[in-house]
Amino acid sequence: MKQTVWLKHAACVLLGLACLAAFSQPTAGPTAGAPKTTAAALPVEAFFKKGDLGKAQLSPSGRYLAALESGIHERMGVVVTDLEGKEGSHFISASEKDDVTWFSWVTDDWIVFKVNNPNYRGTRWVGSGLMSMSRDGKTSRQLIARDWESGSENSRRLTLSPDHGYVGRGAPDSLEVLVAQPHYDGNYEYRYSTLHAVNVVSGQSRVEAAPRADEWLIDGRGRPRASLHAADGQVTVMWLDPRSREWTELQKSPVHHMDWIPLAIQDEAHLLVSTSDKDGYDELREYDAIERRVGSVPILATPGFSRSIEPIYARHSDRLLGLSVLVDSVTTTWLDPTLSKLQDRVDAKLPNRVNILQCSQCERPQRVLVHSYSDTDPGMVLLFTPEKDEWKLVGRVRPQIDPKTMATMELHRTSARDGEDLPVWITRPRGAAPEKPLPAVVLVHGGPWERGTEWRWNPEGQFLASRGYLVIEPEFRGSVGYGERHFHLGFKAWGLSMQDDVTDALKFVISKGWADPGRVCIMGASYGGYATLMGLAKDPGQYRCGIAFAAVSDPRYMFDFHWNDISRQAKSYGLNELLGDRIKDEARFIATSPVEQAANIKAPLMLVHGAKDRRVPIQNGERMRDALQKANKQVEWVLYPWAGHGFPLLEDELDYYGRVERFLAKHLN
Repeated sequence: MKQTVWLKHAACVLLGLACLAAFSQPTAGPTAGAPKTTAAALPVEAFFKKGDLGKAQLSPSGRYLAALESGIHERMGVVVTDLEGKEGSHFISASEKDDVTWFSWVTDDWIVFKVNNPNYRGTRWVGSGLMSMSRDGKTSRQLIARDWESGSENSRRLTLSPDHGYVGRGAPDSLEVLVAQPHYDGNYEYRYSTLHAVNVVSGQSRVEAAPRADEWLIDGRGRPRASLHAADGQVTVMWLDPRSREWTELQKSPVHHMDWIPLAIQDEAHLLVSTSDKDGYDELREYDAIERRVGSVPILATPGFSRSIEPIYARHSDRLLGLSVLVDSVTTTWLDPTLSKLQDRVDAKLPNRVNILQCSQCERPQRVLVHSYSDTDPGMVLLFTPEKDEWKLVGRVRPQIDPKTMATMELHRTSARDGEDLPVWITRPRGAAPEKPLPAVVLVHGGPWERGTEWRWNPEGQFLASRGYLVIEPEFRGSVGYGERHFHLGFKAWGLSMQDDVTDALKFVISKGWADPGRVCIMGASYGGYATLMGLAKDPGQYRCGIAFAAVSDPRYMFDFHWNDISRQAKSYGLNELLGDRIKDEARFIATSPVEQAANIKAPLMLVHGAKDRRVPIQNGERMRDALQKANKQVEWVLYPWAGHGFPLLEDELDYYGRVERFLAKHLN
């Protein structure tokens, strides 16, 4: 399904790059030779094991193609291919134990990448670091260390500390990348970051002439031109004035009440900013930084959606080529007419799919990478030569997945009990008759102040649907992406109207005859785990069972547990507005605390936690378990010693979803 934005828009590596056969009539289904397997027959790992193909990117000149692929020792590395055929292809790996998790071209000769050890069981913190590597794989350098202890004292002195983070590329054709260094106070509370440029060959770094901030807007030439910094509940937006060449303040507003949000640098004197219409939906406008004035006429609007626009720059200039827009799915609004026509060609070739274009010489695109996916297809990458109208398959993300067996995904807009907008995603098992009610899983997203999902292949929803369940994902109030009003209605609403939205989403689906009201389970992680616990306590007759992973079991714990990773600034300002005042709202917190309401829970519950979780410390799970056992409730307690606020080990993730499958089968079938 595709949502229209108000403006014209176009809404694994095979080293041989063989041409696609019979490509004139593409569909969402597999190519010849794809596995003919029913979704129900697929094992758990087919959904959650990393894909065969990861990121793919053309080099700055467009001559070389790099892509993440599983290779030596089954580790993910970068395969580099010369598209002109003058050099052989080769595989760049991090080590025998590490996967390359992300990479980016710097120049045609240099790549930077991050790594991860997927089987790490050590006790010290290890980050992803940042490495640079020559295209031929013969020369490398550690730019950002992965931990504070490894390596000699001399090597640590020549490498940036592991708290640095990659921001973006520097000037076109330069050997520099931009990184941010966080700074802390005496209590190790974050204060601000500084911006640095690092040479990927020498490792030498210099401080950029930019304000202390949390993030910066970088123009197409790699120059910081605007910055944002949050402190004491206020966000300050700074701008590099082209006349004085000094940084000046453009806006200072409460964090969640900004008049406009800077998105991109348009030119020397203008920003592109996001504003909200009367219903809280996004409008893109021009902001004159000299006159300090927001344009009166919107350039683009996204009715029904918000927080959805990202800039796309030309690689060798500061020219803004287009905007990536997330409505129900990702679409691209090209400001460049050549690229707009090119998008139309690609969309005509690959209909009913999301088709994201990536080019290097975009003003005169000779080669274009197309990342194409849908709700039933995890995706494929194609190399398109416009002049010859030639298409070549680079690879498929998950070739073992047959899109013809996957579940379809739909976004519905209904009304909550108070009349407010309530978006609800439905993932429907393939072949299910619409008139036959199905056993259902209400899958509540975490955050909660983030977007739950979008129209694409989602492993958790597809896994549940493959086992025969209708998957219901409510974008309850407080979720972002569906209007600022929808977001603000979630303030101080945990366990109240936010929980009512989850119930109302289920009632909407039942009223349509899609779900069997006697066979419904609720499931979620983090805030979704909280909503699972609260749903079982608040509406005990509504659900047959519940599964809660990393669940907040009492909102007060978010303030009280000083060993969690929520900063004092966030507790003092962010949580105070979003969740409530720890002292003044004590009675409301008690009334909406699953620990306090444990005796009301009737349905069987699987309660899961990671021992190393710092976002929602394990005491949340232990206290909830103890309260349920004291009340003689049915609780299955599962502890993963190496898990945090997620599963770093694949074996734990597969074990978890295997337990989910058995638990649901026991209680819903």
